[in-house]
Amino acid sequence: MADYPLVSDTGNLASGESSGDLYYLFGTALRVGTAIGTININANENDITAASTSGVAMMAKSAGLLDATIDFSGIWPKATTMLGISSLVTFNSAIMKHVTAFTLDINFPEIDITSATGAAGTYRRYMSGGTGTWGGTITAMADSAAAPVIPASGAAAAVTFKMAENGTDPTLTGNININRQSQVVRVGDRSVITYGYAGSGNLTQTAGSTFPGITAASGAIARPTWDLAGTGVANNEMVLTVATGRTYTAECFWTRLSLSWVMDAPVQVTGTLRVASDVSVA
Repeated sequence: MADYPLVSDTGNLASGESSGDLYYLFGTALRVGTAIGTININANENDITAASTSGVAMMAKSAGLLDATIDFSGIWPKATTMLGISSLVTFNSAIMKHVTAFTLDINFPEIDITSATGAAGTYRRYMSGGTGTWGGTITAMADSAAAPVIPASGAAAAVTFKMAENGTDPTLTGNININRQSQVVRVGDRSVITYGYAGSGNLTQTAGSTFPGITAASGAIARPTWDLAGTGVANNEMVLTVATGRTYTAECFWTRLSLSWVMDAPVQVTGTLRVASDVSVA
Protein backbone atom coordinates (compact mmCIF):
# COMPACT_ATOMS: atom_id res chain seq x y z
CA MET A 1 0.00 0.00 0.00
CA ALA A 2 1.34 3.43 -0.95
CA ASP A 3 2.32 5.74 1.88
CA TYR A 4 2.30 9.45 1.00
CA PRO A 5 1.42 12.83 2.55
CA LEU A 6 -2.22 13.84 2.21
CA VAL A 7 -3.29 16.97 0.33
CA SER A 8 -6.73 18.25 1.29
CA ASP A 9 -8.12 18.85 -2.20
CA THR A 10 -11.25 16.95 -1.16
CA GLY A 11 -11.35 18.43 2.35
CA ASN A 12 -14.66 19.69 3.75
CA LEU A 13 -16.61 20.45 6.92
CA ALA A 14 -20.26 19.44 6.82
CA SER A 15 -23.15 18.48 9.05
CA GLY A 16 -24.05 14.82 9.25
CA GLU A 17 -27.66 15.67 10.18
CA SER A 18 -30.80 16.55 8.24
CA SER A 19 -31.96 19.34 10.57
CA GLY A 20 -30.68 21.72 13.22
CA ASP A 21 -28.64 24.91 13.35
CA LEU A 22 -25.37 23.33 12.16
CA TYR A 23 -27.17 21.68 9.23
CA TYR A 24 -28.52 25.12 8.25
CA LEU A 25 -25.24 26.94 8.90
CA PHE A 26 -23.08 24.60 6.80
CA GLY A 27 -25.71 23.33 4.37
CA THR A 28 -27.54 26.57 3.53
CA ALA A 29 -25.82 29.67 4.90
CA LEU A 30 -22.06 29.23 4.43
CA ARG A 31 -19.71 28.26 1.68
CA VAL A 32 -16.74 26.65 3.42
CA GLY A 33 -13.58 28.39 2.23
CA THR A 34 -10.11 27.08 1.45
CA ALA A 35 -9.14 27.47 5.13
CA ILE A 36 -11.68 24.77 5.92
CA GLY A 37 -11.05 24.04 9.56
CA THR A 38 -8.58 23.23 12.28
CA ILE A 39 -9.33 20.53 14.86
CA ASN A 40 -7.64 20.99 18.22
CA ILE A 41 -7.48 17.97 20.57
CA ASN A 42 -5.99 18.42 24.02
CA ALA A 43 -5.36 16.05 26.91
CA ASN A 44 -5.50 16.97 30.57
CA GLU A 45 -2.26 16.22 32.41
CA ASN A 46 -2.06 14.68 35.88
CA ASP A 47 1.06 14.84 38.03
CA ILE A 48 1.71 11.31 39.34
CA THR A 49 5.27 11.89 40.54
CA ALA A 50 6.10 9.65 43.50
CA ALA A 51 8.54 10.35 46.28
CA SER A 52 11.76 8.38 46.10
CA THR A 53 14.59 7.81 48.55
CA SER A 54 17.00 8.00 45.63
CA GLY A 55 15.72 11.42 44.60
CA VAL A 56 13.35 12.61 41.88
CA ALA A 57 14.90 14.16 38.77
CA MET A 58 11.87 14.47 36.48
CA MET A 59 8.12 14.65 37.05
CA ALA A 60 5.97 11.70 36.05
CA LYS A 61 2.65 12.42 34.36
CA SER A 62 -0.40 10.56 33.10
CA ALA A 63 -2.76 11.74 30.38
CA GLY A 64 -6.28 12.58 31.49
CA LEU A 65 -9.47 13.10 29.53
CA LEU A 66 -9.40 14.72 26.09
CA ASP A 67 -11.41 17.64 24.80
CA ALA A 68 -11.59 19.15 21.33
CA THR A 69 -12.70 22.17 19.31
CA ILE A 70 -12.92 22.87 15.59
CA ASP A 71 -12.16 26.36 14.24
CA PHE A 72 -13.66 27.06 10.80
CA SER A 73 -14.03 29.78 8.20
CA GLY A 74 -16.39 30.40 5.31
CA ILE A 75 -18.14 32.91 3.07
CA TRP A 76 -21.78 34.06 3.34
CA PRO A 77 -24.02 33.46 1.42
CA LYS A 78 -23.31 29.96 0.21
CA ALA A 79 -24.56 30.21 -3.37
CA THR A 80 -23.55 33.78 -4.28
CA THR A 81 -20.54 35.98 -3.60
CA MET A 82 -21.66 39.38 -2.31
CA LEU A 83 -19.33 42.28 -1.53
CA GLY A 84 -19.67 44.31 1.64
CA ILE A 85 -20.44 47.43 -0.43
CA SER A 86 -24.09 46.33 -0.67
CA SER A 87 -24.44 46.29 3.13
CA LEU A 88 -25.67 49.05 5.43
CA VAL A 89 -25.94 49.85 9.13
CA THR A 90 -28.99 51.72 10.46
CA PHE A 91 -28.64 52.94 14.05
CA ASN A 92 -31.28 54.79 16.06
CA SER A 93 -33.46 55.16 12.92
CA ALA A 94 -30.69 56.78 10.84
CA ILE A 95 -28.41 55.22 8.25
CA MET A 96 -24.77 55.44 9.34
CA LYS A 97 -23.00 57.18 6.46
CA HIS A 98 -19.62 56.36 4.94
CA VAL A 99 -19.30 52.99 6.66
CA THR A 100 -16.32 51.04 5.32
CA ALA A 101 -16.46 47.93 7.52
CA PHE A 102 -18.32 46.37 10.42
CA THR A 103 -18.12 43.20 12.46
CA LEU A 104 -20.58 41.19 14.52
CA ASP A 105 -19.46 38.58 17.06
CA ILE A 106 -21.87 36.13 18.70
CA ASN A 107 -20.76 34.03 21.66
CA PHE A 108 -22.44 31.40 23.82
CA PRO A 109 -20.93 29.68 26.85
CA GLU A 110 -20.49 25.95 27.23
CA ILE A 111 -21.14 23.73 30.24
CA ASP A 112 -18.88 20.82 31.22
CA ILE A 113 -21.20 17.90 32.06
CA THR A 114 -18.53 15.20 32.42
CA SER A 115 -19.52 12.78 35.20
CA ALA A 116 -18.69 9.32 36.50
CA THR A 117 -20.26 6.52 34.46
CA GLY A 118 -18.70 3.39 35.89
CA ALA A 119 -16.83 2.81 32.63
CA ALA A 120 -13.56 4.06 31.17
CA GLY A 121 -13.87 7.37 29.37
CA THR A 122 -11.72 9.19 26.81
CA TYR A 123 -13.34 12.60 26.19
CA ARG A 124 -15.00 15.19 28.40
CA ARG A 125 -18.72 15.85 27.81
CA TYR A 126 -20.17 19.30 27.10
CA MET A 127 -23.57 20.90 26.52
CA SER A 128 -24.51 24.38 25.35
CA GLY A 129 -25.97 26.63 27.99
CA GLY A 130 -25.91 29.96 29.71
CA THR A 131 -26.65 33.37 28.24
CA GLY A 132 -25.21 34.53 24.94
CA THR A 133 -23.61 37.87 24.11
CA TRP A 134 -23.14 39.78 20.87
CA GLY A 135 -21.34 42.92 19.77
CA GLY A 136 -18.64 44.18 17.48
CA THR A 137 -17.26 47.25 15.73
CA ILE A 138 -18.36 49.72 13.05
CA THR A 139 -15.78 51.70 11.05
CA ALA A 140 -16.81 54.84 9.16
CA MET A 141 -15.34 58.01 7.67
CA ALA A 142 -16.17 61.25 9.48
CA ASP A 143 -18.10 63.77 7.40
CA SER A 144 -18.91 67.48 7.48
CA ALA A 145 -22.67 67.09 7.95
CA ALA A 146 -22.92 66.23 11.65
CA ALA A 147 -20.91 65.53 14.77
CA PRO A 148 -20.18 61.84 15.43
CA VAL A 149 -22.22 59.73 17.81
CA ILE A 150 -20.72 59.79 21.30
CA PRO A 151 -21.09 56.83 23.69
CA ALA A 152 -23.95 57.60 26.08
CA SER A 153 -25.63 56.09 29.12
CA GLY A 154 -29.23 55.00 29.07
CA ALA A 155 -31.34 52.58 27.08
CA ALA A 156 -29.96 50.72 24.07
CA ALA A 157 -31.06 51.92 20.62
CA ALA A 158 -32.24 49.91 17.65
CA VAL A 159 -29.77 48.73 15.03
CA THR A 160 -30.28 46.98 11.69
CA PHE A 161 -27.41 45.33 9.87
CA LYS A 162 -28.37 44.96 6.23
CA MET A 163 -26.32 41.93 5.24
CA ALA A 164 -26.59 42.43 1.46
CA GLU A 165 -28.81 43.81 -1.29
CA ASN A 166 -31.35 41.10 -2.18
CA GLY A 167 -34.79 42.55 -2.97
CA THR A 168 -36.21 41.80 0.44
CA ASP A 169 -32.91 42.29 2.18
CA PRO A 170 -31.47 39.81 4.69
CA THR A 171 -30.94 41.54 8.03
CA LEU A 172 -29.75 41.12 11.59
CA THR A 173 -31.60 43.39 14.02
CA GLY A 174 -31.53 44.18 17.72
CA ASN A 175 -30.63 46.89 20.21
CA ILE A 176 -27.10 48.09 20.97
CA ASN A 177 -25.16 50.42 23.20
CA ILE A 178 -22.26 52.32 21.64
CA ASN A 179 -19.64 51.69 24.33
CA ARG A 180 -16.44 52.84 22.64
CA GLN A 181 -15.37 55.41 20.06
CA SER A 182 -11.98 56.26 18.61
CA GLN A 183 -11.23 58.76 15.86
CA VAL A 184 -8.00 59.07 13.90
CA VAL A 185 -7.02 62.61 12.92
CA ARG A 186 -4.12 62.88 10.49
CA VAL A 187 -2.99 65.84 8.37
CA GLY A 188 -3.93 65.43 4.71
CA ASP A 189 -5.85 62.17 5.20
CA ARG A 190 -9.44 61.15 5.80
CA SER A 191 -10.57 60.96 9.41
CA VAL A 192 -11.76 57.49 10.42
CA ILE A 193 -14.04 56.71 13.36
CA THR A 194 -14.34 53.24 14.91
CA TYR A 195 -17.29 52.51 17.16
CA GLY A 196 -17.46 49.57 19.53
CA TYR A 197 -20.93 48.31 20.41
CA ALA A 198 -22.56 45.72 22.66
CA GLY A 199 -25.86 44.05 21.95
CA SER A 200 -28.71 44.23 24.46
CA GLY A 201 -31.32 41.48 24.24
CA ASN A 202 -32.02 39.25 21.26
CA LEU A 203 -30.34 39.40 17.86
CA THR A 204 -32.95 38.55 15.22
CA GLN A 205 -32.16 37.23 11.76
CA THR A 206 -34.36 37.61 8.67
CA ALA A 207 -33.56 35.89 5.37
CA GLY A 208 -33.64 37.81 2.10
CA SER A 209 -35.52 37.09 -1.10
CA THR A 210 -33.00 34.38 -1.97
CA PHE A 211 -30.18 34.79 0.58
CA PRO A 212 -30.32 32.77 3.81
CA GLY A 213 -30.01 33.82 7.43
CA ILE A 214 -27.12 32.56 9.53
CA THR A 215 -28.40 29.75 11.76
CA ALA A 216 -32.01 29.73 10.49
CA ALA A 217 -34.13 31.52 7.93
CA SER A 218 -35.70 33.78 10.53
CA GLY A 219 -36.16 34.38 14.25
CA ALA A 220 -33.94 35.28 17.19
CA ILE A 221 -30.57 33.55 17.20
CA ALA A 222 -31.04 30.91 19.85
CA ARG A 223 -28.76 28.96 22.14
CA PRO A 224 -26.74 26.51 20.00
CA THR A 225 -28.30 23.08 19.58
CA TRP A 226 -26.36 20.13 21.01
CA ASP A 227 -29.23 17.64 21.52
CA LEU A 228 -31.43 17.38 18.43
CA ALA A 229 -33.55 14.55 19.82
CA GLY A 230 -34.17 16.07 23.25
CA THR A 231 -32.83 13.00 25.04
CA GLY A 232 -29.98 14.67 26.95
CA VAL A 233 -27.36 13.11 24.67
CA ALA A 234 -25.19 15.08 22.23
CA ASN A 235 -26.22 14.19 18.67
CA ASN A 236 -25.50 17.16 16.37
CA GLU A 237 -22.91 15.48 14.16
CA MET A 238 -20.20 17.21 12.15
CA VAL A 239 -17.71 15.59 9.77
CA LEU A 240 -14.32 17.20 9.06
CA THR A 241 -12.89 15.59 5.93
CA VAL A 242 -9.10 15.80 5.66
CA ALA A 243 -8.89 13.93 2.35
CA THR A 244 -10.82 11.12 0.68
CA GLY A 245 -11.35 8.41 3.29
CA ARG A 246 -9.72 10.39 6.12
CA THR A 247 -12.20 12.05 8.49
CA TYR A 248 -12.91 13.28 12.00
CA THR A 249 -16.52 12.74 13.08
CA ALA A 250 -17.92 14.23 16.30
CA GLU A 251 -21.06 15.56 17.97
CA CYS A 252 -20.67 19.36 18.15
CA PHE A 253 -22.31 22.68 18.88
CA TRP A 254 -21.11 26.14 17.95
CA THR A 255 -19.87 28.54 20.62
CA ARG A 256 -18.66 31.48 18.49
CA LEU A 257 -19.68 33.06 15.20
CA SER A 258 -17.79 36.11 13.93
CA LEU A 259 -19.06 37.94 10.83
CA SER A 260 -17.08 40.59 8.97
CA TRP A 261 -18.22 43.01 6.27
CA VAL A 262 -15.53 44.98 4.43
CA MET A 263 -16.54 47.30 1.60
CA ASP A 264 -14.77 45.52 -1.29
CA ALA A 265 -14.59 41.94 0.01
CA PRO A 266 -16.92 38.96 0.43
CA VAL A 267 -18.72 38.58 3.76
CA GLN A 268 -16.43 36.44 5.89
CA VAL A 269 -17.59 34.16 8.71
CA THR A 270 -15.35 32.41 11.21
CA GLY A 271 -16.36 30.37 14.21
CA THR A 272 -15.65 27.69 16.75
CA LEU A 273 -17.37 24.37 17.30
CA ARG A 274 -17.14 22.66 20.68
CA VAL A 275 -16.86 18.89 20.42
CA ALA A 276 -19.46 17.61 22.87
CA SER A 277 -18.30 13.99 23.26
CA ASP A 278 -15.93 11.54 21.52
CA VAL A 279 -14.09 12.08 18.24
CA SER A 280 -14.15 9.21 15.77
CA VAL A 281 -11.11 9.15 13.48
CA ALA A 282 -11.04 7.28 10.17
